[in-house]
Amino acid sequence: MKITRREMIKSSLLTLGAVSCLPNLLAEEKNVYEVGAWLSGLGDFERAKKIGLDVIQISFPLRPNGAENDFRSPEARAKYLDQSAKTGVRIEALAMGAFNEYPFWAQDDTVEQVSACIDAMKAMRVKYVLISYFGDGNPQTNDQWDEIIRRYKILAPKAEDASVVLTIEAPWNAEGHRRVVDAVNSPAVQVFYDPGNMVHLFGDTEWICDDIRKLKGLIKACHIKDDNIIGKGQIDYQKVLDAYREIGFFGPQIVEGSVVGELGWEESMRQNIAYIKSH
Repeated sequence: MKITRREMIKSSLLTLGAVSCLPNLLAEEKNVYEVGAWLSGLGDFERAKKIGLDVIQISFPLRPNGAENDFRSPEARAKYLDQSAKTGVRIEALAMGAFNEYPFWAQDDTVEQVSACIDAMKAMRVKYVLISYFGDGNPQTNDQWDEIIRRYKILAPKAEDASVVLTIEAPWNAEGHRRVVDAVNSPAVQVFYDPGNMVHLFGDTEWICDDIRKLKGLIKACHIKDDNIIGKGQIDYQKVLDAYREIGFFGPQIVEGSVVGELGWEESMRQNIAYIKSH
């Protein structure tokens, strides 16, 4: 049977993904999740190490801006990779959150800028990037949905070649996510899940767990957040973590928010980490 170049690339991506996801496999073996946070500055690596975080997620600017996290620059990449090596805190994912305000489907240079992010990810050996669709970024017409799919089909082959994954974080249920992911049909376009968003948009813990099960095989990264310390808010995260285990997802739980004012960031994060590691 003749194998096409695209099929070979997909196979290569999946194989390399298994290697890059070794920490996740170890987490599965121990039945304990790694924990991360969405941080930004070079100094955050030491903060993360101090409180026991395993990984961090870092924003990637929509367009070149000369900031210290503009990883289009080799110098910026080198500084962050140096801090990662010194502290042992892994850069798990980047994030293009600006698409909430400047829609993925509407910007003339979307493909160009996401392509630049793919180049940076490859150079930094970062596996995932979050691409968001909240607020103004949420498509409202079939034409907008079709344009999202069209652009991912352009980007997917490059992402496959680079062995990286473009993950969608959106105010959509499983059906909405599959509308895009199934149409693109590439292992390089998958889902970034956030139960803290879903509980406000759709339903309770049971609804979230059911939605997670419907996305089996597609969730590649996630946030974890609530209106309180994890485990003390409105979401039963024991059930959510068990649902992840049920579908075979063992990626790091990246904390977003879940900081209680009187406790402060550091103590709140320590308690979040303790809950996740013990459940």
